[in-house]
Amino acid sequence: MKILVTGSSGRLGSVTVKYLRQCGYLVHGVDLVPADTTDELIDIKNRDAVEASTRGIDAIIHIAAIHGRHYELNYPREAFVDANIYGTLNLLNACVKNNIRQFLYTSTTSIYGNAMVDADKAVWVDELLAEQPRDIYDITKQTAEQLCKDFFYQEGLQTSVYRVGRFLPEPDNLKINHRLYRGLDERDGAQALKLALAVRFEEFEVFNISSGSPFGKDELVEVKKSPKEVILRHYPQAGEIYRAKNWAFPESIDRVYVCDKARQLLGYQPKYTFDYLLHQ
Repeated sequence: MKILVTGSSGRLGSVTVKYLRQCGYLVHGVDLVPADTTDELIDIKNRDAVEASTRGIDAIIHIAAIHGRHYELNYPREAFVDANIYGTLNLLNACVKNNIRQFLYTSTTSIYGNAMVDADKAVWVDELLAEQPRDIYDITKQTAEQLCKDFFYQEGLQTSVYRVGRFLPEPDNLKINHRLYRGLDERDGAQALKLALAVRFEEFEVFNISSGSPFGKDELVEVKKSPKEVILRHYPQAGEIYRAKNWAFPESIDRVYVCDKARQLLGYQPKYTFDYLLHQ
């Protein structure tokens, strides 16, 4: 099986390429930026280049995007629309033209936007939470998801969506805190995408992909207002470890990413979780 991975020079893309190759897949990495995980430099906005590079491919994992950090750098709206919408459309059309049977789209939990805001409790973020995009990045990712859905039902293409949690470079204290409720290790993200390659869906499916969380729905108010007590209830040893490393517990937790659907339908089991980092 030959897989094309877009964004193969990035954090998630490069890890995904390496992991798939370790698992025995033939992988063709494409990006605008050179890297040892990138085989071809192409711009997904170039329709002809996309069509040529996807010949002989069995499945596409589409990770390349103009990201939220580019919004903070004041990239114009046109850049987001051209890359995230038209670039995705070029890849989807290439799937139809080149008889590619499977398309995995990497989206973002940021798409939930304002739905993750609640003054009284942490928000339970599962796939049933309605998206409320906040900016052009969220809007273009939501639009690309809908393009995938259209191709699933109108073209019979096996499209599916993976809304990944936060995996930015961060200080260790912030990283471990985020793994409690919204973070993701790229290696776990790669695992989820690899698992999805083996699944055929009867309906269009969207998945949250994160490190998971120990928290339950009955703890959302407490997690918002006094998370340290809840954390120590689940991980009594965390107090001593945090003190030894001079770490601070989060003062408030505003959301809880839920990836139960990925566990059930994909067999996803995140490894690099809060508990993993706690004992490193």
